[in-house]
Amino acid sequence: MIRLMETAAFHALQPYCVNDEITVGTSIHVEHRAASGIGARIRAEAIVESFDGRFYTVRVTAQDDLQEIGRGTVGRAVVSVEKFLERMSKPRASRMEARPGD
Repeated sequence: MIRLMETAAFHALQPYCVNDEITVGTSIHVEHRAASGIGARIRAEAIVESFDGRFYTVRVTAQDDLQEIGRGTVGRAVVSVEKFLERMSKPRASRMEARPGD
């Protein structure tokens, strides 16, 4: 269920990304509201709730054919793929030093 919520949030924010930008997860707060049976078809929906600069909060829900099974929020940030990969190629200590001055 959470994977579906994360994927729905990712797709909801894609129209706001330009060039080599994508969004990455920063937080997730989810409540399981009900169980679903084995083999149940689950669908997730995401609606952009707010943003602050490059940080977005997306309201997510998941439901099966009978009822809502989960709800919550997903936090995501817009990043440049090139810059992100560049930062990840450096040792962790170097990444931590580079962060404050970005």
